[in-house]
Amino acid sequence: MDLLNENIISEIRKENCFNFLRFFFALTLILSHFCTLTEHEQLLPITGSTSVKAFFTISGFLVTYSFIRRDYNLVSYAKRRFVRIMPAYAVTILFCILIGWMVTSLNTIEFFSSKQTFNYFLANITMLNWLEPELPNTFQNNPWPQMDGSLWAMKQEVLFYIFVPFFTYLANKTGNKWICLPILILCVIIYPFVNDQTRYFTYFIGGMFLMLYFDLFNKYFIYIFVFSIIAVIEGVLDTLAFPIIIVGIAYYCKPLNFFRKVDNITYGLFLYHFPIIQLLIHYGVAEYNLILCFILTIIATFILATLSWFYIEKPLMNKCA
Repeated sequence: MDLLNENIISEIRKENCFNFLRFFFALTLILSHFCTLTEHEQLLPITGSTSVKAFFTISGFLVTYSFIRRDYNLVSYAKRRFVRIMPAYAVTILFCILIGWMVTSLNTIEFFSSKQTFNYFLANITMLNWLEPELPNTFQNNPWPQMDGSLWAMKQEVLFYIFVPFFTYLANKTGNKWICLPILILCVIIYPFVNDQTRYFTYFIGGMFLMLYFDLFNKYFIYIFVFSIIAVIEGVLDTLAFPIIIVGIAYYCKPLNFFRKVDNITYGLFLYHFPIIQLLIHYGVAEYNLILCFILTIIATFILATLSWFYIEKPLMNKCA
């Protein structure tokens, strides 16, 4: 059974503004973390948590589509996901260690022979970031000593990838994609009773289900979109309503579609902004001029993200195409 017929595929492949949304939420995440790390009042109502929910929704939608369009090839799927995530992620870990070496109060031998440095590398390269989020004698005078507090989301992303083949194989083998609906209902039920990091799974699932039922989403869009706006305002059924709003904006906010041709450097923006902010705080730039600190954060992060895209991410992805 084909979960997506040609008509649905044609609708999904229409011009959209997913790229704009990724850039928008990457920038709001940077701003949110900037305010937190500099102990400044949040400047936008869109929190870091909202940005992460949007990223997981978009990921659930697009990753599921990619897996189905590649004929449920698990080896190809695993290879592409690994190449998309790990090389740039590994370079970020090394970049963080380089920054740690630059600012630590230890000498070079002490820093690189420190058990904490080894533990940091081992914990973070295996995405067990919470085991060691800091490097020795690094950023101890900053309000937050973590080297890259964004990286916790990567283990969530990788774990969520595991569920895509499971759900789609189940629907494909049984010939009934509705068989997965109880999982979505379960996510809605347990949402209030799980911790924040576990809750993000529901948004990934929401994005995945909107892709699977994209024909119904299109058919009844105006009704479910209005319902979703009301639900979010009222603070109910967020796990259903929020993904609908994100995917709805992606396909029905056509003036933003021009961003589709812009290279997607948002993964690099996500990876590098946190240590850049920490470095600028360490050198007193935030204390000297907060606006200057934010501008330098944006410039440095965009440069590193662009280099990552053109020299690491894009070449490796092209080899897996």
